[in-house]
Amino acid sequence: MAIAPTEDQLNRFMKADQDAPLVMINLLKFKEKADYPAGTPDSDISGAEAYGRYGAVAQKKIEEVGGRIVWSAPQHMVMIGDDADDQYDAAALVFYPSRAAFLRMVAMPDYQEAAKHREAGLAFQKLLQCDGSALVNS
Repeated sequence: MAIAPTEDQLNRFMKADQDAPLVMINLLKFKEKADYPAGTPDSDISGAEAYGRYGAVAQKKIEEVGGRIVWSAPQHMVMIGDDADDQYDAAALVFYPSRAAFLRMVAMPDYQEAAKHREAGLAFQKLLQCDGSALVNS
């Protein structure tokens, strides 16, 4: 399972309309224990705690580029789908004013530094990019 886009996925995202607003649907599965490199200080934590370290920085960066977290919550159950394959720990909807804003955010040095916590904490993720135009003025 993946925690990063494939080269093809990234290329398609970068070739799409860079001014179009979008919503990212994040489906997150955390590691039971964070997986940091040996010798990393303060690394004996859960995957969810590691992801929380990333999330604290990511939320500020999202806001810096004009985006916002619309909603987030833990998953309680699979209502429709495969109980084994669709088990996530949390879901979140994040609005970005444009693809260009999203790409600016992920290129920021402090965002990239925080990404080590995301990598340490995530077992896998689905990131679904959707039209965000309905949220532009809301």
